[in-house]
Amino acid sequence: MNKLVSVSDDLHFHLSNGRISYAFRVSPEGILEHLFFGAAIAGLEENSVVPRRVFRACTLEFEANLNYCLDDTPQEFAVFGRSDNRSPTLHARNHDGNSTFSPLYDSYQVSTGKPDLGELPQAAAGGSETIKVVLKDNVYGLVVELYYTVYADHDAITRSVVLRNEGQNTIVLDQALSTNFDLPVDDYELLHFKGSWSREFEQIRHSIESGRFVVESNKGTSSNSHNPALIITHPHTTESYGDSYSFALMYSGSHAFNVERGEFDSVRINAGISPFNFSWQLEPNTSFACPEVVQVFSDKGLNGMSAVWHGFINSKVIPKQFQGVARPTYLNSWEAHYFDVSEDAVVELAHKAKDVGVEMLVLDDGWFKGRADDTSSLGDWFSDEEKFPNGMASAAKRVRDLGLKFGLWFEPEMVNRKSDLYRAHPQWILQVPHRTLSTGRQQLILDLSNPEVVEYLFERIDDFLSSGQIDYVKWDMNRTMTELGSPVWSSAQQQEVAHRYILGVYTLVRRIIKKHPEVLFENCASGGNRFDLGMLSFMAQGWVSDMSEPIGRLGVFNGAPHIYPQSAMASYIGPVPSHQNARNVSIKTRAEVGFFCAARGLSLNKADLEKDHEEIKHYVQLYKASAQDVVSGQLHRLRYSANEVVWQLNSPDLSRVYVGCFHILSGPNQALRRARLVGLEAGARYRLMSPIWKQGQPEFAGDELLNRGIDLPFVDAMQHQEGRLDYSNYMPKGDFASALLMLEKV
Repeated sequence: MNKLVSVSDDLHFHLSNGRISYAFRVSPEGILEHLFFGAAIAGLEENSVVPRRVFRACTLEFEANLNYCLDDTPQEFAVFGRSDNRSPTLHARNHDGNSTFSPLYDSYQVSTGKPDLGELPQAAAGGSETIKVVLKDNVYGLVVELYYTVYADHDAITRSVVLRNEGQNTIVLDQALSTNFDLPVDDYELLHFKGSWSREFEQIRHSIESGRFVVESNKGTSSNSHNPALIITHPHTTESYGDSYSFALMYSGSHAFNVERGEFDSVRINAGISPFNFSWQLEPNTSFACPEVVQVFSDKGLNGMSAVWHGFINSKVIPKQFQGVARPTYLNSWEAHYFDVSEDAVVELAHKAKDVGVEMLVLDDGWFKGRADDTSSLGDWFSDEEKFPNGMASAAKRVRDLGLKFGLWFEPEMVNRKSDLYRAHPQWILQVPHRTLSTGRQQLILDLSNPEVVEYLFERIDDFLSSGQIDYVKWDMNRTMTELGSPVWSSAQQQEVAHRYILGVYTLVRRIIKKHPEVLFENCASGGNRFDLGMLSFMAQGWVSDMSEPIGRLGVFNGAPHIYPQSAMASYIGPVPSHQNARNVSIKTRAEVGFFCAARGLSLNKADLEKDHEEIKHYVQLYKASAQDVVSGQLHRLRYSANEVVWQLNSPDLSRVYVGCFHILSGPNQALRRARLVGLEAGARYRLMSPIWKQGQPEFAGDELLNRGIDLPFVDAMQHQEGRLDYSNYMPKGDFASALLMLEKV
């Protein structure tokens, strides 16, 4: 591996893999000044990369240094009260009661590997170098350790911050963010993802105007409201052209991204734990680790940016044992049985699962002690003796004896008031004194900041997994935090509880997975309520949205892959009419929208399984045949509009190409449309394998598909008349139509 980090004698730092560069320097005043992030540059010795110092009337001068003001200086780590009025990386209080700190350069160290962030998740270190830069405030003993990791094979930089108190008094952290990134003056746009239950990952793109724009979640989770990721682009940046800077936190709790166009028109982005309702008592001789953030640059449009993210997440975030591993097709029991499950019912459903060809049966809610509806029993993680008199291991074995894998649903972090656990340990709930607790879905939240709770949950889940009969766990989490307090911690520490809770989640999951690495975990959380890099570092796939109706899912599935790969996304063919919007959509469209997620399955009642048996069986076979291509291939967004969505997925070796075409509302006399494909071999030939045209299986030159494109399916009632050129065998007429084109290299 070539050297990835270079340091000059005058303390210019250059991180580069030959495709991207990240550069900063130490100023004569000891300030860490940001120089550059973008396409690779050769070196840093030229004066052109050094920030100019200019006199500005009526500005503040840092430590009385004429012509040096931090308010117009791009920095790596910004503090409050030292001539910079923009949003800081750090805002803290010392024992004097003031908030003025001045951490200046002390030292650096270059090494292979990465720092240990304790309970926090972090990207894997393979093929990387890390530089640690130490800043010190010698008045109050605050030490700031900045870590930057650059990768040989990925155009990404990871950053993290560790704060140490080497002084004699407590320092209170009120804002401790993970990154600060200052962009030069230019026209920029912000792309972020908002939403709510069943409409996650709505894409919002707008110009960055003067002032500060905040994207944040204060729900105690990364949330479906604002995913912890954002993108900075230019107005001219498209899916296929232009620069982008993107950021994502490896964190699953409350977060904030500040995007600020300041007084001098530069743009600052900083991100980390949300400072709202957060403070941390940093005692002498202790440290605080901020969550890792991943920064990506691409000059190849938004699809090029997504390719970097997908490669990085697949290689450095998703658990190693599931990287590139095809996900099993499955049948989930929920729609077939709801809470009315039993050992015999599970086995009967397993026979139906085997009949349609899926590889795994998943037993959803309703299996544990006393669970008859959603008002009781959460927390009592014991098999219901009436439903499963021989224990869960017996039911699992009978399913596995049919040649299927077996999965089990848990919601470990929640509890019902009507449960043995709550009656025995009411003190184990997140709570504040003198307040009636709010509920969500009849649930209260267990206090995972309490090590006793973490230990209890580990023992209960481990008891089931240790049977050796469970291949998959669906880990649900169906509400966000209220009455955020804990009797475990002192009054001065109550604003630490939300973060300590997330650390407890990470501790619990890490222990379980370390002991049971063979079990595939799916992070559910009502869909996108905790779909983030932090959870993906433990659980190889996630339930992106409870919106199971495919037309409603188009927006979700178009938004999420800007950052997250299809290998991490789960979907199933759900029932009609849809529970979310009462829409009736064909099996074909339900299956073909879900095709572009790696974890694919069914959740249908028994009548629908029988009625649509042959069509379901066809799509299950297609899912299995394409599983390796989908988990390892590259997804491209070709078109997204109010009435038409087109996606392309290429197999890793470019031997197979899948194009999904989705037409929402039909209409008369529509325009003929085509889409230019991307990423193919120009000199190769590709044959349309499915669907079959009446003319046979046409072939296309790679350069034709790249430059002219492929004609998209045409939807028109008249086109389906007898005797006319017929596209009906691959694009049905009517609303909510879809086509899945499959091309194979000849």
